[in-house]
Amino acid sequence: MPNIVLRTLAIGLLGLISAGAHADCKTKDRSELVAVVLCSANTDLAGLKAAGAAACKDKQVCNAWIWEDASKLPPKAPEADKDLPKSSSGAARAIWINDAQHLMELRKAR
Repeated sequence: MPNIVLRTLAIGLLGLISAGAHADCKTKDRSELVAVVLCSANTDLAGLKAAGAAACKDKQVCNAWIWEDASKLPPKAPEADKDLPKSSSGAARAIWINDAQHLMELRKAR
């Protein structure tokens, strides 16, 4: 019986940690094909994936661009990725590609 209680507690704690990983992400704007998402700097990869998927919702063809710095966000979601200002696209942390269910990180090489 104690093992069951410990397992249940551990699973519950993992669920809380997982739920908190993307709690600090918000979809700021969305067009037909592009979503603009802002996440806190400590958001983990699972949180970024969840935030991107949530931003795209039921749209099969959708790319969710994710930033950590609100000052780098475009003023609104463009109709297509190519219409993002270079200053914004170069400052993004990641892109969630919804139809491929893939997160692409955009970290600068050191």
